[in-house]
Order: sequence, then structure tokens, then C-alpha cells
Amino acid sequence: MRSRSLFANTFSVACAAVVLSAGAASAQAWHYPTLQVPTISSRDFQVLVAGGGNYGTSFVGQWREGIAPDVMLNFDVGLATPGSSTLFLAGAGLGYTLMKSTQEVPIDLMLTGGLYGAFGSGSLIRIPVGVVAGHYFPLSGGLAVTPFVSPRLSVDVCASDCGGEGTDLKLNFDIGARLDVTKTVGVTAALTVGGLGNSPSRTSFGIGLVYRPNMVARH
Repeated sequence: MRSRSLFANTFSVACAAVVLSAGAASAQAWHYPTLQVPTISSRDFQVLVAGGGNYGTSFVGQWREGIAPDVMLNFDVGLATPGSSTLFLAGAGLGYTLMKSTQEVPIDLMLTGGLYGAFGSGSLIRIPVGVVAGHYFPLSGGLAVTPFVSPRLSVDVCASDCGGEGTDLKLNFDIGARLDVTKTVGVTAALTVGGLGNSPSRTSFGIGLVYRPNMVARH
């Protein structure tokens, strides 16, 4: 447990340093927030809409499935409409709990990674690795809110119609919150700061509706 806590703290500091020093950024399969809170869900389904910058509007369906107390799989499928083109978005990822909130350290910390792609005119393959940090706050009336931040580094590989672009190392940074309206239904919203390829940094906003058919207590 002590070594795990040391690893979590070291990883968090490293990610924070990257966030403060980087200029451009990248998201998951395309330029949209992941809307990932830092806790393992036994199962949830989320539909999100995001837009901003020159990246058009993204419509994404997400499925998250807990396969162990500290491990979760997630899958993204959707469409993006930058300009007059349409891209098919698809990918899979993994979430692993690095640290759970305690009275002494009230922070939940999750390691994330995966393989994602945007396919069409100007196809892009992305391999992101990052963390999600936040805390679950129960409110009155059965409501709860989870604010979170999520820095991610990714290797971006242009797969077709590259226009001079090749492989880049990029950074993306999400800041957002989830409002649990009931034990099974919630709303998540977040800003993504970043850019794709050689374009300047831009901001995208996304909002999603999440449904948890097998919701279990998180704390």
C-alpha cells in the first residue's frame, strides 16, 4: 500500500509538471472531453455532445464496465463533423485506481490509458495516458457532485491525408464535474483545453447524460 501511494504521488506530480509546461494538446479519439470521474463504475452508459474550435461537433456513446474492484474498461463510439467532412470515432481504454479518498487525503486518483482513432478524411490514431483526480461530495436530497481534473499525454499518429503532419506528442487537460441526480442517472460536463496536430490550442465543451444500471456505493 505504501509503495502504491508513493507511485500515485510521483505520477501525479509528473503529470502536473507536464500540464504546466505544455502548450498544445489532444483529446481522446477527437477533440472532446472524456467526462471520466476518478472512480470505478460497475457499469455505466453515457451519451455526450461536444464542440469547439475548428473540430466541429462530436457525438459519442461511451460504455464503462468494471472488471475488478480497481479496474475498469471503457469503449467509445461516435461521429465528429469538422467542416464539411464526417469522421467515425472508435476506441477502447482502461482505468485503474491509484488512490482512494481518505479523511487525511480527500482525493480519488485514477490512471487512464487506451487506443483511439478518428477515421475518414485525415484519419488519426491516438494513444493517451493520463490521470483523473477528484472527489465525491454527497449533497442533500440524494444529490451528489464530483468535481475532477484530467491531464493526459498522447502519441498522435496521422494515418491518412496527413498534409505534412506525422507523429506528435500532445497534451490535453479536462476540468469538469458530474452531478448525480439519482443513484442511476447523472449529468457530466467538462472543458477540454488543447488542440490537434499543428493547430493552436483551443477549448472544447462537452456535456453528457450517464445511466448506471448496476450502481454500487463508491465509498
